Amino acid sequence: DPKFKDLIIQGGQLHTGYVTMNVKIKPFDNVKVRQAVNMAINKDRIVRIINGRAVPANQPLPPSMPGYAKDYKGYPYDPEKAKALLAEAGVADGFETELFVANTDPQPRIAQAIQQDLAAIGIKASIKSLAQANVIAAGGEPDGAPMVWSGGMGWIADFPDPSNFYGPILGCSGAVQGGWNWSWYCNAELDKKAQEADAIVDPARRQEREAMWRDIYLKIMDDAPWAPIFNEERFSVRSERLGGPDAIFVDPVHIPVNYDEVYAKDVQ
Repeated sequence: DPKFKDLIIQGGQLHTGYVTMNVKIKPFDNVKVRQAVNMAINKDRIVRIINGRAVPANQPLPPSMPGYAKDYKGYPYDPEKAKALLAEAGVADGFETELFVANTDPQPRIAQAIQQDLAAIGIKASIKSLAQANVIAAGGEPDGAPMVWSGGMGWIADFPDPSNFYGPILGCSGAVQGGWNWSWYCNAELDKKAQEADAIVDPARRQEREAMWRDIYLKIMDDAPWAPIFNEERFSVRSERLGGPDAIFVDPVHIPVNYDEVYAKDVQ
């Protein structure tokens, strides 16, 4: 109904959906293979599968997170370049692998789209559609899951700080048995830089701190342990009775609504 159009509010979440590639399992130990996967996946098509309720992602941080690199273009969708990278990595004929996914809709459908895109460059990925707990358990084993689509289990930050996307899911501390770093990516140099960034607590140095984190995440993208796919959007419908700015109804920290700020306009 068009009359409700102005009551529908859209906003970002502190969330990124991504495909992990286990760097301990061949051939994902080769950065060119991981970069090829990043170039093989048609993210726009996947966003259409979920009815446009997301925006394509090109880095670990979502757009609403401090430290997000607005000018970073990421890996383009380029299957031919992806094939060339596989050839440079010594797997020109492709290879077989497994893609783990939670068995709740729409995750298997998204996994099928990823599977089709990978097949187009010669990667034959069989889908392992399992209960969420089983996917998490497989990802937490060093030789458990070559690839994981994070949908339904993806990281949503607890607070709007770039550090919250690093340690548990990309840092060395998460690359342990039972951990959430399902790519098993561990870069000691970046871990050190992350500690240095986190040590900055002076508000006057906020921009410096964010720049350090931005550099960390862009270096991670060079190593490509993930293929970021999309950042989910939130949609809320506000009552005409409720006052307050639109932003409080899609506040990425206060879910579902920032109740501290909302009020009823018809209450005296």
